[in-house]
Amino acid sequence: MEEARIDEVVGEFVTLKKRGSSLIGNCPFHNEKTPSFNVSVSRGIYKCFGCGKAGNSVTFLMESQQMTYVEALKYLAKKYNIEIVEEYRSEEQKKEEDEKQSLTESILIANAYGQRFFTDYLLHNEKGAVGLSYFKERGFSTQTIEKFQLGFAPESGTEFTETALKAGYQLDILKKAGLTSPKEGSKYDFFRNRVMFPVHNLVGKVIAFGGRIMVKDEKSPKYVNTGESEVYVKSKILYGIYQAKGDIRKQDECLLVEGYTDVISLVQAGIDNVVASSGTALTTDQIRLIKRFTHNVTILYDGDAAGIKAALRGTDMVLEEGLNVRIVILPDQEDPDSYVRRVGATAFTEFIKENKKDLILFKTDLYATEAKSDPVKKADMIRDIVQSISRIPDMIQRSVYIQQCAHSMQMSEQILVAEVNKMRNTRAKEKTKEDVAPHVEIEDLAASAQVHQEQLLASTHNPEPIERDIVRALIEYGTWEVPVDGGEPETATQFIFDTLEGILFESKYKYAYDYIRSEFDAGRIHPETFYTQHSDVEISRLAIDLVTASAQDQLSPGWWEKYEVIVPDKKALYIQDIISSTMRMKQMKNLEMLYQIEERMRTAESAEQMDQLIQHYKLLTEQKKEFAKATGIVVYKRK
Repeated sequence: MEEARIDEVVGEFVTLKKRGSSLIGNCPFHNEKTPSFNVSVSRGIYKCFGCGKAGNSVTFLMESQQMTYVEALKYLAKKYNIEIVEEYRSEEQKKEEDEKQSLTESILIANAYGQRFFTDYLLHNEKGAVGLSYFKERGFSTQTIEKFQLGFAPESGTEFTETALKAGYQLDILKKAGLTSPKEGSKYDFFRNRVMFPVHNLVGKVIAFGGRIMVKDEKSPKYVNTGESEVYVKSKILYGIYQAKGDIRKQDECLLVEGYTDVISLVQAGIDNVVASSGTALTTDQIRLIKRFTHNVTILYDGDAAGIKAALRGTDMVLEEGLNVRIVILPDQEDPDSYVRRVGATAFTEFIKENKKDLILFKTDLYATEAKSDPVKKADMIRDIVQSISRIPDMIQRSVYIQQCAHSMQMSEQILVAEVNKMRNTRAKEKTKEDVAPHVEIEDLAASAQVHQEQLLASTHNPEPIERDIVRALIEYGTWEVPVDGGEPETATQFIFDTLEGILFESKYKYAYDYIRSEFDAGRIHPETFYTQHSDVEISRLAIDLVTASAQDQLSPGWWEKYEVIVPDKKALYIQDIISSTMRMKQMKNLEMLYQIEERMRTAESAEQMDQLIQHYKLLTEQKKEFAKATGIVVYKRK
C-alpha cells in the first residue's frame, strides 16, 4: 500500500530519530541497546541490521502487532481513507497458472524441431521440390529461405508427427504446439502439403507457423495458421519483427505491410525494416511492440480504395500510442511483394520517400475528394478527422494538425479546437468512471504461502543464486535504461526478458520472476517501490530483502563514511550487473541442455536419432565455449 507513509506507521509504535537520509530507532523485534532499526522514507521500507527483519507498512503491522494481512490492510485503509476491494484467488487457480507456465518451454522446443523438419524437407527432400519451386518462382534465394527458416509440410498427412514421435517428442505437446491435429486420438499432421512460414518472437524462438496451400482447393483455406497457445498470441506479435528490429532501430522507421511474402520480398531486396500484421487489423499490443524500437510507422497499402478506408479505421489507436504514422498507396493492382519484384529496391525505396504522407493529412485529402460539395459527407469527414486528432497525446502536435486541417477544410480553427477538447473530455470522463477510487486487491495469505513455497528441483545445477540476482536486477533497475548498439536505450526489464526469452525459473524466485514477466507482457514496467510496497506479502518481503542485501545496505548508516571507504554508486555498475547475470543464466541453461542430450544419446534408438542428437550437442558445445569466454567461468561442475 504505497499511500501509507512508513515513518507515520512505524512512528506510532517506535521512537524514531533522524540520522542521515534515514530514521533510526530501537528494533521492536529484538532487544538491543544500540539502535539498528532503520526506516527509509523514500523507499517506504524498514530494515533491522541487528536481527535482519525487513518489510513495509503492512508487514510491520503484521509482525509487530500480530495482525493478519487483511487486518493490517484494513487498519491502513481506515487510517488513510482508502477504499478496499477484496479479491480472492484460490490455490487451484494458482496451480493452474503454474502448470500453464511449465508448458512454455516444451512447446518452444517442439516448434524448434518442427521448423528444422520443415526446412530440411524443403531443401533436402525430393518431395519438398514443389515447395522449393514456389519460393524460387517468387525470387527467394536459398540465403533468404534460411534466414526466415522457410519450409514445406509433407503431403502424406502423418509423416511429420510419426517422425517427431520417433525422435522422442510427446503427442500432447505436438498438439498443444499446433503441429499435430488436436482431435482426440488423432496422429495426423496439422499442416499438409503447404509451404511453411515460421513466426518468431523477439529473440528468434519459433512460436507459431503459417502454411500456404500448394494446390487450389475451394474447400481448403489459402492459409492455415497455428492456433493460439501458451507461447503465441496473434495479437501480440508481428511477422518479421525478430529479423527487422535492429534495422528498425537504425533507420528509426518501421514499414508495416500485410503478409509474409511482402516482408520476405522486401528483405530480399535489401529493405530490412519491415514487419507484417499477417492480415489482421493492428492491435494495441502490436503497436506497443513497434514502439519499443521506433516512433515512426509507415503503412503500405495497395490501391484498393475500399480496402484503404477499412484499414484506416484502426489507425487511431496508433496515434493514441504516440506514434507518427505515414501512409503510402502503391500503384493500382500492386502489393509490396509484386511491386518490389517488378521495379527493384532502389525504385521501390524512392517511391516510398516521394509518396508517403502523414496520416491526418492523408485522411483529409482522401475524404475531401470524396465529400466535394456534399455538406453531409463533409461534416462526417470532419468529425472523423477531428476524432483522429483528439487521439494524439502530444498537445503541440494536436495544435499543428488543427491548424493544417482548418486551412485545408476551410473551417474555423476555434471550432475544431472545441470539438477536439470535447472528444478528449468525454473519453477522460469515461476513464474516470472505470477507476472511481483507489483500492487494494487482497489475496488469501494462507493459500498464497502454501503455493509459493517451492523446493529446488533435483537437477545438475543450483539455479538459486543466479535467479536471485536476476530478480533483484528486475526489481532494483527495472525502469533504468540500458544502452543498445545502434538504437534507442531500452529499459532493464525489457533487456532482461528479451535476453532470457523462453527460459523458465526453478527456484523460490520463480514466483516473483513470473509475476514481473506477466506485468511486462501487459505493458507495465514498475519502479522498485511498486514491489517493496506490493499487496502480495510474498513479493514485498522478497523485494525488500533483495534491495537491502548488498554489502553497503547490510552495514549501519554512517559506517562507510566513518572508515572513509569509497563505495561505487550502483548506477555505475548496474549495466555490468545485468549483463553478467543474464549471461550466467544462459550459460547454466546451456549446461543443463548438454546433460540432457548426453542422457538421450545413451538411449538413442536409431542412427538417425543419434545423428540429430550429435548435431545438437555440437551446437551447444560451441555455445558453451562462447559463454565460458564471456563469463570467465570455464569449468563446469555437476552436483
